[in-house]
Amino acid sequence: MAAVGMPPHILALFQARKPLDAFPAFKSKHPRPYEGVADFVRKFESVPPPAVAPFETPKQRQIRKKRQKLLAHLQQQKRLVEEYKPLDDPKIEGDPFATLFVGKLSYETTEKKLKREFEVYGPIRRVRVVRDCEGKHRGYAFIEYERDRDMKEAYKKADGTKVDGRRVLVDVERARTVPGWLPRRLGGGRGPPRGAGKNQPDLSTIVAHINGPPTGETKERGRDRDRPREGDRDRERERERERRHRDERRRSRSRSRDKRRDDRDRERRR
Repeated sequence: MAAVGMPPHILALFQARKPLDAFPAFKSKHPRPYEGVADFVRKFESVPPPAVAPFETPKQRQIRKKRQKLLAHLQQQKRLVEEYKPLDDPKIEGDPFATLFVGKLSYETTEKKLKREFEVYGPIRRVRVVRDCEGKHRGYAFIEYERDRDMKEAYKKADGTKVDGRRVLVDVERARTVPGWLPRRLGGGRGPPRGAGKNQPDLSTIVAHINGPPTGETKERGRDRDRPREGDRDRERERERERRHRDERRRSRSRSRDKRRDDRDRERRR
C-alpha cells in the first residue's frame, strides 16, 4: 500500500506487528489409573443412618384427606341416625296417614301458595314448610289433609305438578309410617338430591355401611319404588293433550291467515 499523503499517526496503524512467541508443545500424559475406596472406609461415620423422613405426594395427600373426611362423615352420620327419633319429635304433629310430603319446592314457595295448589284434592288442615334454625327454606313441606282419602288422591295425581316453575315430588309421610325410614339429610329420601350430577355418590350406600345389610322390608320398599306410578301415566296423558292443543291452535292460525289473504285479494279485484 502506498503511504503517500498519510500522516505519521495514521501510517503507524498499518505497520506490521512482531510475530508471536513460540512455546514448546504439550507432552501427552497418561491418566491416573482407577483405585478403590478402601482407603476412605475409615472416614465413614460409625453411627447408624438417620430414619427416612416420611414423604407424601400430592396425590397421596389428596387421598388421605378424602379418606379422613369420609370417615368423619360416616361417624357423624351414624350418630345422627342413632339420634333420629321422629315419633318423639315435638315439632312433628298431626295424623301421619293423612299427611302428604311435597319435595323439590322452589325456595320462594310459601304455605299460602301450596295450600292454593293442593286444596283442589280436599280440605287441608295444616301446611308446614320446613325451615332450618336460621329460617331458611329447606325446599320441602308437609300438607295434612282432614281426610286420608284426600291425601291418597293428591298422592296419585299431584306428582310432577308445577309449583312456582318447578316440578314437585309428592310422597306419603314415611318418617312415622315406615320403620327404618331416613330423611335426605341422613342419607335416605327418594331420588337424587337437588342439583346432583350423574357422578354424585349415593348417600344411601354410606348409610348401608353404617346400618349393615338391608332388611326385607327395605328391599320390598325399593321394589315398590321401581314400579311405574299412576302419576307418571297421568303426566303423559296431560302432555299429549297439550301437544294436540298446540297443533290445533297452529292449524287455526294458519286457516285465519289464509282467510284474511283471500279477503284482501277479493277487495283488490273489486
